[in-house]
Amino acid sequence: MVLGETSSGIVVLFMLVLAVLLTRHYLQKRHAYTLWWSVSFWLAFTAAITDFISYLMHGWSLWQFRIYLFSAATLVAYMGAGTVFLFSQRLGRIYVGVMSLVSLAMLYSLATTPIAAIATMPAGEQAENFVPTGIAPYFGILSGVGALALFVGALYSWYRSRLSYNLWIAAGALIFSAGGAVGKYLGVYQLFYLFQAIGSLALYYGIVSSFKARSVGN
Repeated sequence: MVLGETSSGIVVLFMLVLAVLLTRHYLQKRHAYTLWWSVSFWLAFTAAITDFISYLMHGWSLWQFRIYLFSAATLVAYMGAGTVFLFSQRLGRIYVGVMSLVSLAMLYSLATTPIAAIATMPAGEQAENFVPTGIAPYFGILSGVGALALFVGALYSWYRSRLSYNLWIAAGALIFSAGGAVGKYLGVYQLFYLFQAIGSLALYYGIVSSFKARSVGN
């Protein structure tokens, strides 16, 4: 439990720092892709801090768990938005519109769906195993489509431009998304937090490198 609490707390700090730095970049440049990456890291911070609080409370409250599920799903969707906006403003606007509608549907479902298992849920890393059936489709669409857009979009952008920052974004997306599966497979779920931290740093490096590359291009 102590290892999980410490690892979760470190991820909270990572996400907070990266969210603040990306928000500062957005306020300086006002690019759409920077906006959505900033939003995604604030959502990542929200998910991380609710996860951390579950360790402190030795379990989950109902509203805390609802906030976690919403943040964990939408953060991936809006990370994907940042990548889509890299190569197409039009597709980016369509993508954000669709993901926003799904997000609203998930929010409504979260507010109205009973979550009976909340009393038996352990702290921290097991939370996503308790996604209710009525919420699971929205969770799957937001996180699945978002991860695909983030990874495939970065590879497509690299194919078009041959700019290496896209490969950092793709690598970060892969590491960020793989943490839960690797930790579960090896039976060391704290690896989830390690993968989140490393993946976030790779994503951030790729994102900041994209700002520099586009400044040179302009």
